[in-house]
Amino acid sequence: VTGFLRQYWRGTLKSWGATLDLVLLPLEVFYLSFVNLRLFLYRKEFLAVYRLKVPVISVGNVTMGGTGKTPFSRWVFEQMMEMGVSPGLVSGIWGKDEHLLHETWNPEGVFVITRVKSKGAKLAVSRGANVVIVDDGFQHLQLMRDVDVVIISAEQDDQSRCLPRGLLREPFDGISRADMVLVSRKTASKSVAERVLRKVADFVPEEKIGQIHLRFSCWTDIEGNSIEAPMGRQLVITSIAEPELFVEIVELTTGEISEGEIYRDHHKFTQSDLDYLRIRSKGYNVVMTEKDAIKFKAFPGLLDNVY
Repeated sequence: VTGFLRQYWRGTLKSWGATLDLVLLPLEVFYLSFVNLRLFLYRKEFLAVYRLKVPVISVGNVTMGGTGKTPFSRWVFEQMMEMGVSPGLVSGIWGKDEHLLHETWNPEGVFVITRVKSKGAKLAVSRGANVVIVDDGFQHLQLMRDVDVVIISAEQDDQSRCLPRGLLREPFDGISRADMVLVSRKTASKSVAERVLRKVADFVPEEKIGQIHLRFSCWTDIEGNSIEAPMGRQLVITSIAEPELFVEIVELTTGEISEGEIYRDHHKFTQSDLDYLRIRSKGYNVVMTEKDAIKFKAFPGLLDNVY
């Protein structure tokens, strides 16, 4: 189902896509009505907003899918640490994989995973945080933010429709609430990123807009040790939000066509998954993201030649 929806949102289903446009239109209208009502109630203070006694920085987006929030949240966290601040980072329950990554990158840090991010923020403060970073917090209006950063992916430049007909969580003009909007790109060209910047500039002052280029860094083994690039057949195993972009990056970096085993974002691997992948990966160099590797570390010896 997830793969089918990704194809629909990318506009590759042709006649099926046109049918779904009609079927899902009433649901989009209902969803938009709910979103706009919720925004109105918070704006008019009919719904309570909680303010912490410490600064709160939110890193979020207005779409479903990967925009680069996790690496940017890491950068903000580590910048705070270098400044002598004790930051705490709060993730939602769907962000367990990212939570594990943050704990690996900064073992001494304060990290909280919770269903209600305002409660998680209070817990982070009780654990010693004197600034709170909320990962994926733009729509969490219950918590007052001192700085709202929104990241827009250049790879999603054609998105104009809200769920379930598109990837937008709220109308695009919602970025006008942000204190800073960053346009990120992975495989998109500079010209595409510039087009998205112009779109953003319709709603946000120029001095609040920036760019991020997320590039391939280096090859490592599953433990994070630097190694040479893979040679030979490649099998991509991944469970991230934008798997097509990852496959594209792998093929551009290696110059080889990859086969793939793609799972939904945040997929929890079952024993049957693991048994299948053990057999499926024989004779291949297995390529995965750091986010995927953090889960497969729990199964030492399962896969050979992991990159």
